[in-house]
Amino acid sequence: MADDFGFFSSSESGAPEAAEEDPAAAFLAQQESEIAGIENDEGFGAPAGGQVAPAQLGPASGAGSEDMGTTVNGDVFQEANGPADAYAAIAQADRLTQEPESIRKWREEQKKRLQELDAASKVMEQEWREKAKKDLEEWNQRQSEQVEKNKINNRDFYNCQAELLMKRPPVFILT
Repeated sequence: MADDFGFFSSSESGAPEAAEEDPAAAFLAQQESEIAGIENDEGFGAPAGGQVAPAQLGPASGAGSEDMGTTVNGDVFQEANGPADAYAAIAQADRLTQEPESIRKWREEQKKRLQELDAASKVMEQEWREKAKKDLEEWNQRQSEQVEKNKINNRDFYNCQAELLMKRPPVFILT
């Protein structure tokens, strides 16, 4: 039957067909090998020999559970926390944390550029403050002059009105 989806697959003779490779298992194996390659490139993780070798699944000749490794996806691996030699561990950490020369130069140039921009902005800010102070003093002076002129004009107008009222004869309105 062609559409049985492999549930009842067997040859005509009744013998089971050869098992096909599971695509999910193939994909997982490919991903694990790629990850192992990346870890080897960066200098940590799996040993440089290639694939990570699983440890023996049972306790080794009378050893306790301390000799058992870590179980990952059903496989048991021996734990490795990096190089056993202290100097190698320090060298490895330095190599991982040390930034490339080009990045260091860029960082120094950016720091210098930012310091120059900060200095320039402080100079500009000081110039703006001085200009604003000068403009405010000029405005206050013009304003006070205008207020004095208005006082004089108002006083003159009031005096003029008072004189006109004094010269005019009184008017009586009869109702």
